[in-house]
Amino acid sequence: MPAHRLPAFALPLLLLAVSTLPAGCGRSKGPAGSATEAMHPLTVRYAEGFLLDTAAGIVRAQVVNPWQGEKKESFTYLITTDNKRGQRPRGAVTLAAPVRRVVCTSTTHVAFLSALGRSDCIVGVSGRDYICDSTLRRRIATGEVKDIGYDRNMNYELIVQLHPDVVFLYGIGPAVKGTAARLAALHIPAVIVGDYLERTPLGRAEWIRFFGVFLGMTDGPARYADSLAARYLSLQERVTDTPEKPLVMTGLPWNEVWYVPGNGSLTAAFIRDAGGRYVWDNISSGDAVPMDIEKVFKKAGNTDIWINCGNASSLQAITATDERLGLFRPVKSGRVYNNDARLNKTGGNDYWESGVVHPDIILQDLKKIFRGEEEGLVYYRKMK
Repeated sequence: MPAHRLPAFALPLLLLAVSTLPAGCGRSKGPAGSATEAMHPLTVRYAEGFLLDTAAGIVRAQVVNPWQGEKKESFTYLITTDNKRGQRPRGAVTLAAPVRRVVCTSTTHVAFLSALGRSDCIVGVSGRDYICDSTLRRRIATGEVKDIGYDRNMNYELIVQLHPDVVFLYGIGPAVKGTAARLAALHIPAVIVGDYLERTPLGRAEWIRFFGVFLGMTDGPARYADSLAARYLSLQERVTDTPEKPLVMTGLPWNEVWYVPGNGSLTAAFIRDAGGRYVWDNISSGDAVPMDIEKVFKKAGNTDIWINCGNASSLQAITATDERLGLFRPVKSGRVYNNDARLNKTGGNDYWESGVVHPDIILQDLKKIFRGEEEGLVYYRKMK
């Protein structure tokens, strides 16, 4: 790729954040404007993947273990709000807030920015077909927002041309550090995000606080997170009204392998919070465990309800995957529900976009389903 000149407005120093601080390290004190300046923690109630603290004119954001199975990795980002200069901790990426030109590599990043009323700052996305936000899709159609590709097909030359203030990255493994390093070499700051690893709905939604600090916002994201938590917890507290707790299964086999989320997963949390009993609650893990269909049938064949059926569009599509699936009780009783009610024309599923900032609506859907109610569902639909 040909060499490119550093844009005139680019930050003077952009270093790859490869700090190896243990998770949670440095919560209360650390270098900011000076080596001894106290950092005061900002509220983070439910999320486990990031920490925020602040001193005058600076917010420090730390992301911990942002890919599956990682236990020791931490990344530090310093967001300045008043052009304050001084000593910076080694290995920290420094950015100026508010960012005005952003590249998002996940639809959840889009959802957080949209919820804060700042989707207008998005200039690049990965996988435009999967975007559901109607305003952003119009800007993509007019060419105002570009598709920068993803993984090995990421178009770095196009990213440089977009002059982003930041690229929000996510990765399923440590290879994402290489992507961040390549962007840093091009004088483009990259921030690694791990929202998808959160194991509770409120924990995932609380990443709105993290995105807010890059936009120079703390009060707005805090109000959103607190209000959302109040609504969600109120709905959760009323699950005692459920006359029975149905036994619930999830997923769909892929190449004859069924990847079953454990009881520490986001899926399991939603089922419990909505008043259901998760059939795989005996698996003490937040990760997906591979199983064959025979084992799943033995354990889950007599469940009451089946949710989250992958790409299957109908009951016929489920049995076409494997005719043995027609023997599962929810298929026979017609109590199968998929989370694809808000699918766009090009395959994007809004459950994985706006759903991240509306877990209360997802919870309400599941409560209705578990009670046998089918009217007024938003992210879910009954399969026929």
